[in-house]
Amino acid sequence: MGSALIEKFESVMMPVASKISGNKYLLAMRDSFSMLLPFIIVGSFFGIMQWVVLDPWGTLLGENGMNLGASITGLTGDAYKASGFVSTLQILQGLCNNVVTVGFGVFSFLLVMAFSYRLGGIWGGDKFSTALTAVGAFIIMTPQQVVTKAGEKLGGFDMNYFGNKGVLTAIIVATVASWIFVKLSQNEKIKIKMPETVPPAVAKSFEVLVPVFFTLGFFTVWSTILANAQFLGTTCLNDLIYSLVQAPLMGFSQGLGFSILYQAIVWFFWWFGIHGHNVTAAIQNMVYMPAQLANQAGDASYIFSNGFFEAGLMHIMALVIAIILFSKKESWRAVAKLGAPAMFFNIQEPLAFGLPIVLNPLLLVPYVLVPIVNTVIGYLAISFGLVPVFKYVVPWTMPLFFGGTIGTGSIMGGLLQIVWLLIDIVIYAPFVIAGNKVKDEYEEE
Repeated sequence: MGSALIEKFESVMMPVASKISGNKYLLAMRDSFSMLLPFIIVGSFFGIMQWVVLDPWGTLLGENGMNLGASITGLTGDAYKASGFVSTLQILQGLCNNVVTVGFGVFSFLLVMAFSYRLGGIWGGDKFSTALTAVGAFIIMTPQQVVTKAGEKLGGFDMNYFGNKGVLTAIIVATVASWIFVKLSQNEKIKIKMPETVPPAVAKSFEVLVPVFFTLGFFTVWSTILANAQFLGTTCLNDLIYSLVQAPLMGFSQGLGFSILYQAIVWFFWWFGIHGHNVTAAIQNMVYMPAQLANQAGDASYIFSNGFFEAGLMHIMALVIAIILFSKKESWRAVAKLGAPAMFFNIQEPLAFGLPIVLNPLLLVPYVLVPIVNTVIGYLAISFGLVPVFKYVVPWTMPLFFGGTIGTGSIMGGLLQIVWLLIDIVIYAPFVIAGNKVKDEYEEE
């Protein structure tokens, strides 16, 4: 890439990057994701074990994958399903899932703690007290009933609200709760002063008693209003947010223009730290999954299907390769090498939150642009009959080339992924090279 192009790009993006990097609120958000990185990496490792290595019907062992399960046991069909081998694998999967739950299943819950802890610091409050108060507020805003398949209401929490689906709720609640608590705790008039003979820990607890009372009281009122008003048919903040985001998207169907918009929305939300595929789950479930099933049943030949977009998840691998080839930043290279094994199975969280891609202005353009380019290339390749439609449902963790080959039933599907990868590397390269000249302000601190 010419140096003039790099210089032009730097002149446009660097002022914006500098302003965003210097924003304390965004830095606190970025740091909070970094604090959760160990949980994400460990969860990714056990996720690979659960979804890939130990899945009796997955990438390695399943008949739609490498079919090693049948080779090991000598069994197929119902005999394979009823075998002790499968039972043992399912037990081991359950053990791995316990760790995956910490890394992903309660991600939003952990994010509330980490983000509010950082906000308490930058806004001049007690970090630990701020975090505890925000966690309490998050619990209040989370529905405390679950409905069984029989329609019976039981006391408990739906784990979906604690996972990736609740990231935006976690950010909002942590921000509001932290701000209210810190502002109130800085008001000397409402502090309860204890005698000097009282232990410091106890005295400190009484100082924040009133701020905690009013903060949690505010969220109790807010939660009650949402539960009774039922805005857009929802009863909690998390569902309301999803209704507001998803509802405008529901009237659309397939088509290149819509698919490009869909990809742009998905990956922009990911860049913002929000699970883009959860935000657009209604589109996936009501448009692209039925298209996939119709293709598999032979009822139609839809270009854009769930399998098509899942095959494109590998575009982050192009960023990994571009960093290894062109980056001189040791922090980027270290995270890329650490996240490469997970990315091999399309698990991008270690890079998204560790590099980070999230809220990194330098990577916003390629991170959103690359999936769009892949969508156009895939559309043209399938339209001209060079590649069959994605017909077969395969695990989203299926590695590069194998996913495309099995999904289309043709080696041309795998070659399409290779073409995507090569083009994606070219697109990511100038941004990675430009990153060599950028020193993040949070690194200087």
